[in-house]
Amino acid sequence: MKNRLAVAALAAFAVGTAFGAMRPTPEYLKSAVVYQMVLRNFTRDGTFKAATEMLEHVRSTGIDVVYLTPFVEMDRDMDESGWSARQKASGYHTPKNPYRISNYDKIDPEYGHDADFKAFNDKAHALGMKVYMDLVYLHCGPNNVMKDMFPDAFQKNADGSVRTTRWHFPYVNFASKDVRKYLIDSMLHWISLGCDGFRCDVGDAVPIDFWVEAVSACQKVKPDLVMINEGTKVEWLEKAFDACYAWPWSFSIRNFLTPSLHGQVTAKNKTLDQKMPGVRAYEAKIPRDALMFCFMDNHDTAADDWENRFDRVNPVEAGNAAFVLTFLRRGLPLVFNGNEIADNSLNTFFAPVEDPGRARKTIDWARALQPAGQKRLALIRTLAKLRHENKVFSEGSQEWVTEGEKKGAIAFVRRLGDKAVFVTANLTKGDVKFKTGVKGGGNVLLYERGEMAADGTCRLGSYGYVVVEL
Repeated sequence: MKNRLAVAALAAFAVGTAFGAMRPTPEYLKSAVVYQMVLRNFTRDGTFKAATEMLEHVRSTGIDVVYLTPFVEMDRDMDESGWSARQKASGYHTPKNPYRISNYDKIDPEYGHDADFKAFNDKAHALGMKVYMDLVYLHCGPNNVMKDMFPDAFQKNADGSVRTTRWHFPYVNFASKDVRKYLIDSMLHWISLGCDGFRCDVGDAVPIDFWVEAVSACQKVKPDLVMINEGTKVEWLEKAFDACYAWPWSFSIRNFLTPSLHGQVTAKNKTLDQKMPGVRAYEAKIPRDALMFCFMDNHDTAADDWENRFDRVNPVEAGNAAFVLTFLRRGLPLVFNGNEIADNSLNTFFAPVEDPGRARKTIDWARALQPAGQKRLALIRTLAKLRHENKVFSEGSQEWVTEGEKKGAIAFVRRLGDKAVFVTANLTKGDVKFKTGVKGGGNVLLYERGEMAADGTCRLGSYGYVVVEL
């Protein structure tokens, strides 16, 4: 495992042409649907054992990959100067932040043990799913075991003090060969327990040469390894990663649907036709063969006990329209911890299992028995089936149709060979009518309060959508 694979060189073409990652993307990932699971919020117990019992439900939703947020040992240091602002603001008065790690090789006892993780993986694999885990390598906790293992574990300021991130966590020192080997060996350890890939927290800020070295080592024992970068840098995609994040898309859609929610990231007051050029400009820079994570919720947007869940402030139909676009556009769709049943509970990954109030911040599974949850679940299953059975959605090109954006509707055409499919959804509660410039009249694959005439005119009711073969 110490030997490194040689990294093949690929020439990158100019932006907008067909250039891909340095290594082929595993075939299954192209049509995959990913489920982000936060163990603390997924079940009342918050453990691997409890989550393992729910994997049949996850698979029945149409999920191919379970991506776990950090579950390794959290730092217990009580000095609040080393806590992030969000951690302190959460009000739980605990040092245990899943993104402030004390041991990369040990499961935090809150969640279970190695055997529990392996059992989780074994069941997921038996059901036909892959399992990814979150790597938090940019920073760590102040008492991380590396501090005692290596004198140069942390980056230092000019005065010799430990350099910390904006979250007040020590920067990991990637100039240290010992640190690099330790972190790569940790990745290999989790692979040996059944991990199929990694989502890399703030991956852009970790040196690309480290990722190249790590991927080369891991692919030697796991050829179909998947790497997802929480970042945007094209070079990282070209050299080490299979996917990045569709930040402009995801936050533009969230903000348009829920402009009043706390913690919105991009400009709140822009109309849809003002937001979408930025989305297109960003995506034109992404290699054609690379995937982009597209989400409506994630662990950050649903993390702080705020009124920040789109299903708390909108009818289920609003999120449904957004998921139609998110599943069928170019990208890698992400279903977050309960999105599939339109969960609208407050969430926080800061609440430890022992906190008596934490149970109220877990997924409200009763939603699966209610009309809103049943409607969402049926749609997510249908959309996953469309992705799995129609290569046009996983491998086809995408052309934006912009005519409806001024009115609040997004549309695009997916093409593969002689097959073309038109997709549109209305992200407003009013009626929308617009001419697409695309000839309609084909087989309707999916619709609700929407239709497309033979001349290409679309009529969409409140949060309506239509998917038509051209």
